[in-house]
Amino acid sequence: MIELTPKLFIVPTIALAIAGACYVYNLQRTIRRLLFRKFMVAMLGIGFAVNFIWETSHAPLYQGHLYTINSFSILALASIADAIMLILLYSIFSLILKDLYWVSRLSMPRIVCVVLVGGTGAAVSEILHINAGDWTYATTMPIVPVANVGISPVLQFMIVPLLVYWVSFFLLRGKSDSNLTS
Repeated sequence: MIELTPKLFIVPTIALAIAGACYVYNLQRTIRRLLFRKFMVAMLGIGFAVNFIWETSHAPLYQGHLYTINSFSILALASIADAIMLILLYSIFSLILKDLYWVSRLSMPRIVCVVLVGGTGAAVSEILHINAGDWTYATTMPIVPVANVGISPVLQFMIVPLLVYWVSFFLLRGKSDSNLTS
């Protein structure tokens, strides 16, 4: 079972601060602030929900996991951190591409970049947490060769970000009286 320690909150807190700064900066760049806010809230909410489902589904792949109130609380905290990381990843791509709604113009190179950045970030995070003893894999966790990290958490950040971005954009696209991408 994962023990909640202050060091587990360091990276999510830094990510939250950077994502918040990016949000404020991007909010200033758009004339449709309400729509942008709704888009960010949609990504945060959908990101939390999808990550909570993923975290709950793959939790038995970690040593000592039991479905208890305490474990659901930890899974919820992990899902909040994951949702914050989704927002941070989206914001960084928005800054690099100079496009708040870059997800509306998905191309194979953009998809590959998000998948590679998400997967690499998850692998690095897993290596750090495993080495720090924050958690341990059960024998049932499939392992990525060479990196020696679990496949499930790496796949999570290769798949979930694009899914959340696209669904959030798709849901809001119909709610705008004008084109969301302009």
